[in-house]
Amino acid sequence: MLKSFARGAVLALAAILAAAGTARAADVAPPIVGVVRDTAGTPLPNARIVINELNRSTLSERDGAFTFRALRPGTYHLDVTLLGYAPGHAVVTVPADGPDVRVEVVLRSTVLSLEGINVTASPRSADPLNITQSTVELSGKALERNLGTSVAQTLASQPGLSVRYGGPAASTPVIRGLSGERVLVVQNGQRTGDLSSTSADHALSVDPLAASRIEVVRGPASLLYGNNALGGVVNVISTDIPTTIPGEASGFLALQGESVNPGGALTGEVTLPLTETLALSARGGGRRVEDTHTGGGETLDNTQYENLYGTAGLGYVTERVQAGASLGGYQFNYGLAALPGAEEAGVTIDGHRLDGSGRVDVALGERGFTNLRVDGSAQWYGHDEIEPEGEIGTRFRLNTQSGNVTAKTSLGRFSGAVGISALLKQYAPEGEEALTPGAQSRTAGAFVYQELPLTAAENGPSLQAGARYDVYRVSPDETDDPRFTGVRARDFSNVSGSLGLNVPFTSHLSGSVSVAQSFRAPTVEELFSNAFHHAAGTYDIGDPDLDLEVNRGAEAVLRAQSERVNAQVAAFYSRIDNYITADVVGDTTIDHEGEPESVPLNRFRQDDAQLRGLEGQVEAVVARNLVLGVMGDLVRGDFIDGDALPFMPASRIGGSARWDDGRYSLGLEARHAFAQNRAEPEAFRTESFTLVNASGGISLRGAGRIHSIVLRVDNLLDELYREPTSRLLVPSPGRNVSLVYRVLF
Repeated sequence: MLKSFARGAVLALAAILAAAGTARAADVAPPIVGVVRDTAGTPLPNARIVINELNRSTLSERDGAFTFRALRPGTYHLDVTLLGYAPGHAVVTVPADGPDVRVEVVLRSTVLSLEGINVTASPRSADPLNITQSTVELSGKALERNLGTSVAQTLASQPGLSVRYGGPAASTPVIRGLSGERVLVVQNGQRTGDLSSTSADHALSVDPLAASRIEVVRGPASLLYGNNALGGVVNVISTDIPTTIPGEASGFLALQGESVNPGGALTGEVTLPLTETLALSARGGGRRVEDTHTGGGETLDNTQYENLYGTAGLGYVTERVQAGASLGGYQFNYGLAALPGAEEAGVTIDGHRLDGSGRVDVALGERGFTNLRVDGSAQWYGHDEIEPEGEIGTRFRLNTQSGNVTAKTSLGRFSGAVGISALLKQYAPEGEEALTPGAQSRTAGAFVYQELPLTAAENGPSLQAGARYDVYRVSPDETDDPRFTGVRARDFSNVSGSLGLNVPFTSHLSGSVSVAQSFRAPTVEELFSNAFHHAAGTYDIGDPDLDLEVNRGAEAVLRAQSERVNAQVAAFYSRIDNYITADVVGDTTIDHEGEPESVPLNRFRQDDAQLRGLEGQVEAVVARNLVLGVMGDLVRGDFIDGDALPFMPASRIGGSARWDDGRYSLGLEARHAFAQNRAEPEAFRTESFTLVNASGGISLRGAGRIHSIVLRVDNLLDELYREPTSRLLVPSPGRNVSLVYRVLF
């Protein structure tokens, strides 16, 4: 099946490349030369300008000016976003020849954090008001007010999102009660290639301080991302490959310090023009923190954490071709959080990740195939779990390669994209504590996505539909280990799809409904485990006969976004057939340092399940510079027989008040989490808790730079609490004084 799919993929790629080769070469059109100003006429530096049709972006310079060169003739939609201002929009027509095309974009100030163009939820960059799924974006001041030690902690206060907490390093996102292999975390659209989703004690190899923004799709996203996106996608975005040539050097420098994890972090990024067609970007940083303090003044031992990372990228831009590549590295070392006396107490994890990525975009024409993108990435990841005595208990290695070919289309009133993708993984655990044999996995997929406007109006209602077909094979390596005799290769295939209706009621208010089907294949651990899992404290036995998880769901979303109101409310329902879960069926005896020891016996099993919930957030300007907000979320997960799904988040409700005059800001927020008393066994049940956070900030502009300083006090009351989504049974951080400084230039 994979060979047949590969032949078809090669033929499809050849056809698309042939179309690119025969398309008429365009003359170099005049550049778009613009300026971004506020309503008083003051130039605004560091605004982000995006050309939707080309996925190209740039930043305005210190005089507010920006330039897009190497364009083909045509009509382009420019979207402009800047911290403290409502998004701006301009439609620009570029002729085949003539003088520079001049444009002025005026932004209106607002104290709300409004989302800009989303690049994660759709193959065509989209205004959030036109997306049929629930989304989240954190950037600018909103990102700095929420910035934590990990990506998951940074997102944890957003409706529908929580954290699987295992210490400051081993923290991963939870979306609507789903985590691990059901939530895909990508960096600039590419898979991270680490093992953070496979176990509660593994860390995500991305530092949030390096992000310029973070986008989240809440709900199924298999249409674009295939396997592992059944619950949603988190995309951490930075400028690793330049997509336009800046007029001058631009970038940022950021620092962060926290009292709850004593230590700090530093990162910086710069993009430099080399020639009229080449630009270079470079980013580097690191973090080092000590043990975490929990509520009540206690210390969570062995939670020290440090990382060091760097990336360099080169971008090439002409009127028809954009191309680029980047190389990066990430090193980390952290302690495995554990309760006193636990088996894993004193264990540290030392690892690395090397990655390379590249992409080529080719402009083809205004009709038919309008744009072709070929991109790929490779990651070489490894980590060692080091025992307190200094010896390596288990060694993990994972190599990942991915490739995608995507063509944007415009046929009559239809616009969309078609694409093919491939994903290869080589997994190799070593050591007496290895849960599984090594394994090779191969995935291939093809998708089609189309949007159809239902009226002639530019911003009228539209249908959005897509379908995807995937094949997946996982093959265990041959081994002499008697624990893994009899394991065999498994093959899976599945059809995913989505259908959505988006209705703009006004220019600031829209509603949407959608239905989707997505899938997830069983992991190597769920299929082939046969060992004691130290992080979970259980002896795990996999089931090689497990089937695909298939999620069929529906969602309704209401959005409002203007200078005075920012709101999003969503209701969802998902039926997941063959939901895979750990099931402790009794005890078994293992050999521990030459002595017999009784431990819980876990067998992975499947049963049909359902999740339904509500989530929402509303912020409104109620007086000059004053914003009041409310938020809440609720998710209930059950097996069809009525038993509760494990590790479901607690229901929450909260409120906030923020005063912001564009230069100074003060904020106060409170969130109450209700008791989660449906978890089994009882040890995983959690009591209710309330978190109160305060913040103050200052933003200074001058000499083409923006300086931002945010001082926060999180968990002001020093509450001792634990997240019900966390499997390690360790408490969450206590009172925290956090300082974030960022300068944009």
